[in-house]
Amino acid sequence: MATLSPYKIPFLGLSVGFHTYEFELDDSFFAAYEFSEITHADIQIDLELEKQSTMMVLKFELGGVVETECARCGDPLEIEIEHSDRLVVKFGDTTGTSDDDILEISTSEHLLDLSQYLYEYAHLALPSRSVHEDEEDCNPDALDLLDDLGVDDDPDEPLDPRWDALKDLK
Repeated sequence: MATLSPYKIPFLGLSVGFHTYEFELDDSFFAAYEFSEITHADIQIDLELEKQSTMMVLKFELGGVVETECARCGDPLEIEIEHSDRLVVKFGDTTGTSDDDILEISTSEHLLDLSQYLYEYAHLALPSRSVHEDEEDCNPDALDLLDDLGVDDDPDEPLDPRWDALKDLK
């Protein structure tokens, strides 16, 4: 995918030490992924790459504004995000992940593709439930439909007592 090529770092000729990179994620980046929750984006990424003899340590700082759907009404919702993450890249015989934040890359590789990691980090920055802060900002037609269907998202309302038996299981 040509839209993802700016997120590949040629690391083979890098000297040992610290290197910095800046990336921007916009609408075209997230359009390359079929199931992205982010519809519009303006995200800036600062990357500090420390190359060592047997590995690289990457530190990401993400910040910006994204648009996603409100989980309550389905209308567009603009959210400010910030996220920090770290990735360790070890040089080995094969390419693959051994852990969530450790990537093993073959010594024959010369490019480090960060696009999937940037996609995941941007989604990790989203709140667990994206809704308008003020319910009055939600689509009134969707709220009326939820009321008609008897859907209530009040977390303080007591749960069905049949679920209480599950709390005792450990």
